[in-house]
Amino acid sequence: MRALSTSAVLSSIVLSGWLTGVTAQNVNVDAGNALSSVPDEQATGTKDEPVGVIPQPSIDSPGMVLGATLGELYTDNLKLAASGKPKQTSWITEIQPFFKGAWNGPRFSGVLDYTMTGYLYAGQSRSNQLAHDLKAHGTFIILPQHFFLDGTALYGREVINNELPAGSGTFFLNNNRANVARGTISPYWVQDLGNVGTMLLRYTLGRVIYNHHGISGQNAGLLNGIPDITSKALQFSVVSPAYQTWGWNLAYSDQRIEPDFGRGIEYAVAKLGTSWQINDNTKLLADVGKENRFLLDGTSRKLGASFWDVGFDWSNTRDNLKLLVGHRFYGRSYQFSWMRTAALLTTAMSYMEQPTDLNQQLLGQDPSAIVTSPAGISYIPSLRNHQTYLMKRATASASYTMPRGSLRLVLYDERRTYFLLDNREERVANANIDWLFDIGASTTLTSTFGWQRYQFQDGQIIYNRYTQLALVHQVNPNNFGSLRLRSDSRNVQSGAPGTPGAHGYRVNVLFLQWTHLF
Repeated sequence: MRALSTSAVLSSIVLSGWLTGVTAQNVNVDAGNALSSVPDEQATGTKDEPVGVIPQPSIDSPGMVLGATLGELYTDNLKLAASGKPKQTSWITEIQPFFKGAWNGPRFSGVLDYTMTGYLYAGQSRSNQLAHDLKAHGTFIILPQHFFLDGTALYGREVINNELPAGSGTFFLNNNRANVARGTISPYWVQDLGNVGTMLLRYTLGRVIYNHHGISGQNAGLLNGIPDITSKALQFSVVSPAYQTWGWNLAYSDQRIEPDFGRGIEYAVAKLGTSWQINDNTKLLADVGKENRFLLDGTSRKLGASFWDVGFDWSNTRDNLKLLVGHRFYGRSYQFSWMRTAALLTTAMSYMEQPTDLNQQLLGQDPSAIVTSPAGISYIPSLRNHQTYLMKRATASASYTMPRGSLRLVLYDERRTYFLLDNREERVANANIDWLFDIGASTTLTSTFGWQRYQFQDGQIIYNRYTQLALVHQVNPNNFGSLRLRSDSRNVQSGAPGTPGAHGYRVNVLFLQWTHLF
């Protein structure tokens, strides 16, 4: 039944031209295009002529890109066996056609990104796999300047249980990934109220479907107890004109997460905000309102808690700084963001707090939508974990441009406190640094080091580390290749190392790819 319903959802998604983003998790020997548009995945070269980067059509720059990638991978630990266990080596052939397109017309604008990847295992024909990744987003203009219809859709793989080994993509035979289909459709009305401001009324219907396809029979039970879910969200807001010295905004939102079985979750917020532009650079901010109070037994009380916050927004030609301090149902709360853009150095920092859950993040319905590190590692909980939690997330990044390359550092820390009787906690910390060096006009060399500490609710702590060296060469705008050497390791420090699959491992990979654009 799951496979049939997923196919039906995807058919409607493709016909409607919807779309959203996808992420992978855990060991990240990326199975996607080696010559992708992700900066850390491959060299970006100069801004005008990037080296080994597949063009990415957008709404502002519409067009189409059709191509194919052929790759050959060698791994010395195909099944991610634990230290001291017999390891299996293998050669894997990758065949990957892809299509990227963007349209911008008088009535419709949208983007579509689809990739099909086949993995052929040397000497293991029964293990050959076929993976699909679809991203789409489209907007129809029903009544110009007033009535619109948005749609998003995604189909890809997610880690089922991130306490167990999970190689990136599908080419590691660990069977700890499920296909996940996500889609939303959202009609909304925009009304200009003159000096009063602008009104928005929006309704969003979303769906998340989990699929057993690709999970072997002996591991099919990993998805047991994980229901498909439906999301229904209503949003209303009135915002005063931006040119006014005194500004204000009124907003109400209500989202219901309704699983096919089990207890649902509701998020509701009613807010009144005001602002005062005291000079060209500084604006004072204040908000008051009510939100759902999430209780220790896992239930919630709709609009059962008051909140307030005060702060400021300051900006100049190089900096943009925002700080809010307030009080919410769980105590003192903070929100902070800062970005500085200079000639050679760009830095950014942020901190936010938000009650959320896995499915709300998968649907991207809130500010705490999934964040992906430059390594492609996402930080969502396991698919098996559907409880509501308080997310406290801090991020920092710095990018420095050098005469012949660039250096980038990314830091991430997220703490999750689950609204259960014992307030269990989970924490993820990550650091990633990469240095891109221009060898010549058409060749780059990128070295990368990454580290992650994942502490689970049961006390188990897992350390993931990886190092990578990537050489990229572009023959001409339509042909480019890469050679990557990568080493990943995983260590279990505490918890229950004896649990099946909860073990450390080490894997080395050599990955050669060639991409041709038609």
